[in-house]
Amino acid sequence: MALCPNCYEILNFWDIKAECPHCGVNIPNFNWEGRLDEDAENAAKAWVKFRRFTGNFKSALFGSKLRILRFICTFLPLLALVLPLASYSITLPFIGESQQSFTLLDFTLNKFLTLDWFSLINLSGAEHLGTATLLIILSVLMLYLAVVFGVLNFLFVLIKAPSLKAGTNIVLCVLSDLCFILPGIFFTAATNMVADTSAPFINGSIQFGLLVGIALFTLNVVLNSIVNKTMKKQRAEQTK
Repeated sequence: MALCPNCYEILNFWDIKAECPHCGVNIPNFNWEGRLDEDAENAAKAWVKFRRFTGNFKSALFGSKLRILRFICTFLPLLALVLPLASYSITLPFIGESQQSFTLLDFTLNKFLTLDWFSLINLSGAEHLGTATLLIILSVLMLYLAVVFGVLNFLFVLIKAPSLKAGTNIVLCVLSDLCFILPGIFFTAATNMVADTSAPFINGSIQFGLLVGIALFTLNVVLNSIVNKTMKKQRAEQTK
């Protein structure tokens, strides 16, 4: 229900004239100068807010050499997709030994969809090889999880830029780092377990690609931590 802006009396739905039936003021033109000033003030505030938004976005990404380096290093862990993360050899009766190098990109394109995951999951429940199989499956899944965290890190670099924050990026890079460190431990433990059995059909070792991925995600953690501190000071200056 509408009220007259001058006398604050209730206006009924049949009061369709421009003038208030109670005080006679012209409602559309009431305090038009004040409303014009208010609109101008709101427009000025919106412009200042927009300028701060775009300014913070640009500053968070390219405001200093360190922030530019941080933005570039956000993409560097993608190198781990094409580098060899592990090497392994499989020895089967009547077939011989097959030496292979594991890269996440090659595995995704050529093996992920064709692999019999159901049989592998069933094998993880076996008495002797179950734990080793489970560790290998977890190693692969954690590498994919690291990629997911890496993509989220890039998205949150953009999302958090206007607010000058990087705390979420630190968390995501730490998680990515862990998802690269643990597969190396799991894979080494799995191959050692298989070697201790009566049928050591698989052996392998981690390769430099895994170490490069760990180093790059660690670098991102350090850069985001430093940049987060500088942006915190910048936010404090803006609130003064």
